[in-house]
Amino acid sequence: MIQADDLAGKVAIVTGSSSGIGRALAVALAQQGMRVVVNGRAQERLEGVADEIKRDGGEVLAVGAHLADPDAVDHLITRTVEEFGGVDVLVNNAGGTFNTLPENISPKGWHTVIDANLTSAFLMSRAAFPHLKERAPASIVNIGSIAGAEPGPGHVHYSVAKAGVHHMTKVLAYEWGSHGIRVNCIAPGVIETPKSAFAGNEEKKQAWIRRVPMGWLGRPLDIVGTTILLASEASAYINGAIIRIDGGPRSGTAWG
Repeated sequence: MIQADDLAGKVAIVTGSSSGIGRALAVALAQQGMRVVVNGRAQERLEGVADEIKRDGGEVLAVGAHLADPDAVDHLITRTVEEFGGVDVLVNNAGGTFNTLPENISPKGWHTVIDANLTSAFLMSRAAFPHLKERAPASIVNIGSIAGAEPGPGHVHYSVAKAGVHHMTKVLAYEWGSHGIRVNCIAPGVIETPKSAFAGNEEKKQAWIRRVPMGWLGRPLDIVGTTILLASEASAYINGAIIRIDGGPRSGTAWG
C-alpha cells in the first residue's frame, strides 16, 4: 500500500463510508494515521466501520447525515471541527442510483439521484471550503464514475449526476486552486460491491467481466491507492484531474 507520511495527524471526511468504496477509503486513510470522519445513513454499518478503525488504533468520528440537506451538511462539518479542529481532506463518495428507462423516471426519482450524487458533493465542498482554506494545502477527492463520461442503459439520471461531478471538479479546481485547495476526481469503472447491479447473478457478473480488458472486476481496494495519492502532497501539482480506474478501454462507448 502507498504510504503518505504527510497525512498522519490530518483530518479526513469520507462521505458514504458505511460500505463499499467509501468504507475501504475511510479505513485506508485511518491506516495512514489520519483522523477520519465517517458518514452514512445506515447507522449499524456506520458504527461497524468506526469500530474497525478503532480496533486498528485509529481516531474516528461517526456522523449520520442526509447530505442533500444543507443543515445536515453543516452539522457534519461542525461536529468534525469540534472533534478534530479542522478539515484537511474531503472525499465526496456518497451516492446511489436505480436502474430504469429514461421515460420511466419520475421528477422525484430524478432529483433523488441528482441530490445523492451531485448536490451532496457540492454542499459538502461548499461547507468545507473555509476550513480547507484555513488548513491549506488541502484536498478534495470526488468519486465520479465512467458513467459520467460514457452512455450506458438505464441510468440517465446517474450519468448526468456523475458528469456534473466531473465538471464541478474542474470548476472548483479552477476557483479554489489559488487558495491551496486541490480538487480532483476518480472515475471508477465496474466495482464489485454488495450493491453491484449484478450482485447474486453470476451470469450477469460474467457479462460485465467480458467488457473489461483486464478480465476481472474492480474491488473497493483498487480505489484506495489513487485516493491516498490525491489526498497527499505527493500529488501537489495535480489539480482538476479526472482519473479513470476501470480496467482499460472498452470497444464502443456504453459502460452498461
